[in-house]
Amino acid sequence: MDRQPAGGQRPRPTSRVVVDVVRAVRGWVVAVAGGVLLFGCYLGVSAETDPGRQLPYFASGGLGGLALVLLGCALLVADQIDAVSKNDRRTDHQVDELHRLIVTAASAGFVPPTSAISAPTPPASGTAPAGYDDEGLFAVPAGRTYHRRTCEMIVGKPAQPVDSDQIATRGLTACTICEPKIIT
Repeated sequence: MDRQPAGGQRPRPTSRVVVDVVRAVRGWVVAVAGGVLLFGCYLGVSAETDPGRQLPYFASGGLGGLALVLLGCALLVADQIDAVSKNDRRTDHQVDELHRLIVTAASAGFVPPTSAISAPTPPASGTAPAGYDDEGLFAVPAGRTYHRRTCEMIVGKPAQPVDSDQIATRGLTACTICEPKIIT
């Protein structure tokens, strides 16, 4: 059974969104109040021609307004720093959680689905056309580059064996990742 305070009413938790909005608005309110004081100082000083009568406007409105504007700016900057640090803590928590999941999966013997995709099968031994390096050269039918059999760029794609004549005819260039070599 829930316990209620002496007044018979339940305490209501403050929503996190409301707290964040109030924190963001307070800096702006303080800065605007400072701006109003500065504007009042300007109006008071500009209405007086005697420097002795301008000094109270400057001391009360000018310095107080400047202090409030600076305080409002400081509150806004502090809120931004707090928001960034909260985001960093959340990211750190997510990275820790991901690491924990990876370690758990690895210790359970989980094999990621990408490793289940095999590279194109090499041609049968002795049937490789001239111009193959040790692993064979492959190209995707509509591709513009040729690759080694084990290149990650063609894993899971319909790559076909190519020889040096086909490479020249199709104008294929070597993959910059696996850097296949044509043996002549």
